[in-house]
Amino acid sequence: MLKLGVGACIVGSPVRYSGDAKRHNPFMDSVACVAELVAFCPEVAIGLGVPREPIRLVDENGEVRVKDSSSQTQDFTLKLQNAAQSFLQRNTDLSGYILVKGSPSCGTERVKVYNEKGNVFHHKGQGGFVSELLRIEPLLPVEDDGRLNDARIRENFFIRAYVYRDWKKLQREELTAHRLITFYSRYKYLVMAHDTTAYKEIGRLLADAGKVDIDVLTAQFIELLMSAIKDPAKRSGLTNAMQHVRGYLKRTISAIEKADVDRSIDDYRTGLVPLVVPMKMLQHLFNVHPNEYIKTQVFMSPYPEELRLRNSI
Repeated sequence: MLKLGVGACIVGSPVRYSGDAKRHNPFMDSVACVAELVAFCPEVAIGLGVPREPIRLVDENGEVRVKDSSSQTQDFTLKLQNAAQSFLQRNTDLSGYILVKGSPSCGTERVKVYNEKGNVFHHKGQGGFVSELLRIEPLLPVEDDGRLNDARIRENFFIRAYVYRDWKKLQREELTAHRLITFYSRYKYLVMAHDTTAYKEIGRLLADAGKVDIDVLTAQFIELLMSAIKDPAKRSGLTNAMQHVRGYLKRTISAIEKADVDRSIDDYRTGLVPLVVPMKMLQHLFNVHPNEYIKTQVFMSPYPEELRLRNSI
C-alpha cells in the first residue's frame, strides 16, 4: 500500500494555531481508501500548544528562519529540522507527503517571508519542516493540499508517489544494471507521455549501463526519472503515448476497432473527452488481444482506479 505523510489538520485534527482543523476535502476520502496516511503536525511535535501564537518565516540577511510572529525573537528553525529528520527516520518507506498551503512549517512554495521589521518581504518561502524533508530526501514527491484541487496536479502527484514507492522497493534489493533496465522497461510509455527528451536521455544512459559504476548509474537514473515526471503530462504527450501503445494492436484488431480507438484518442487530443475514455478503450482491447509487453506498462494503470484521477483530465 502507498504510504503518505499528511498534515494532521488536513485530515481533521484540530491542531492549527487557531485550534481548528482545515475544511474537509472530499478527495481525501478516496485517498484514505488506497493509502496509509501518516498524520503529523510538526508545530505540535516541537511543543507548540493549541491554540498558539502563529509562527512565520523571517529573512535575516538572506537566511530564512522560523520565528514567533509577535517579537520575532524565538527561533524554531532547528526544532522543525529535527522534527523532519525524526519523521523520516520513523517512516523510511514514505512515498510522498501532502502538506499545508501557505504554512510556515509545511508550505511547499509561495509562503510569506517577513523582514526583520515585521513587514512582508516576499512570497517565495518554503516551510521550515518541508525544506528539511527535501534537503534529506530531495526526490520525495510533495504537494500542497490546495494545489491538489487541480485535477492535473493531483493526478501527477499520485503518479510520482507510486513511482517513488516502486523505486524504494527496488532499492531494498541488490541493484544491478539488469534490474535497473528491467525496472525502467515498465515506465517507458509513462515517461514518453511526460517528456520525450527525458525518454531519449534515459534510454542513452541505460544503453551504457554495464560501463558505468552502479551507484553512479543509479543516482543518475532515478534523478532523471523523477525529473521527467515532475510536471503533469500535456495532452499532446499523452496522445503520443497512446498512439504508440495503440500500434501494438495493429495486427490483431479489426478495421472497425481501429477506427473506434483512433477516434477516441483523437477526441481526447481535441478536448472532447477526458483521458479515461481512450484509456478504457485501449485497456479493453488489450484484454481481448493480450500483449505481454503492454501488460507490464505502468502507463496503462499507474494508480488504483478508485482514485478516478483520469476522469477529470
